[in-house]
Amino acid sequence: MASNKIRTAQAGLAYVTWQLARRDWAVLPASGTKKAATLIQIKKDDYHPPLLVQSRAFSGQNAVSLGENITGPDQLPFDWMAITINVRSDTPACFLLNRQDVIERMKKDPGGPCYWVDPPRYIDQKYKERWDEINKDNP
Repeated sequence: MASNKIRTAQAGLAYVTWQLARRDWAVLPASGTKKAATLIQIKKDDYHPPLLVQSRAFSGQNAVSLGENITGPDQLPFDWMAITINVRSDTPACFLLNRQDVIERMKKDPGGPCYWVDPPRYIDQKYKERWDEINKDNP
């Protein structure tokens, strides 16, 4: 089961990397983080500073954990979150939320310290495949 999760995460990261690379972003692993496998740094010659993108991937519609160490919005370690669903199918869909979008949609787990973003909060046409929005200034 763990290997399925790893392959799903890898497929999602590959999809996100491919979408960004075809739009002229240089994609590099983020350094100095525990989530290095799913946190990437992107750069463009005419865009500064580099941005961090958190990739999360699922075979269906799942709630997205923001991480065990996230105790509030000020601790989100990314500028953008890419949530890819149906990633191991022929029709993956990626929802791109900037940091502010995530802050507005995150909720605290009533039974613990974790924060989540549920599918009804991110599955929205305004977030779907909005790759060109990354070029705009971050809020």
